[in-house]
Amino acid sequence: MAFKEHLINNQIRAQELRVIGAGGEQLGVMGLSQALKAADDAGLDLVLINAEGKPPVAKIIDYGKHKFETLRRERENKKQSRAQNKLKEVQLGLNTQENEIAFKMKNARGFLEGGSKVKIAITKIRGRQSMNADKGVATLLKIAEDHADVADIDQQPTKGGTPGRNMNITMILAPKKGGKKNA
Repeated sequence: MAFKEHLINNQIRAQELRVIGAGGEQLGVMGLSQALKAADDAGLDLVLINAEGKPPVAKIIDYGKHKFETLRRERENKKQSRAQNKLKEVQLGLNTQENEIAFKMKNARGFLEGGSKVKIAITKIRGRQSMNADKGVATLLKIAEDHADVADIDQQPTKGGTPGRNMNITMILAPKKGGKKNA
């Protein structure tokens, strides 16, 4: 985690501090020894919040609790952003059989119902197969049509790579808005 360590209690070297109390109230500008005594009387820590201020700003808080809550918030934010950025990929070949496409699309349907986007790629189109690339685009559009009840096309089928060498066709499906989310 990227928790920013602060100077606390006797680590603080500034002689004058603007002190903020435990309840968020301004206690005013005071000397370091007086601020440390106020923090000790409250049974809390004196934490240097802004060292660049004139005078530097310190706050009286429970530093262990503050550190724990900050790390927990960062972890939760990381989980939420990871959940929002899920992109699953399903790869097919240009000559993939219908039963294999059906099997892979059953998995893709599960991903979509779970709230993830799905990238469907027809890969490794080489040599003379590149002349039949339109067949791949038609396959992807048929897949999108079959999954219209749970997905919308986020990115239309696009051809990439070098024709004749190593070409691919990709399409991204996104879950329908307002649909159910299992995961």
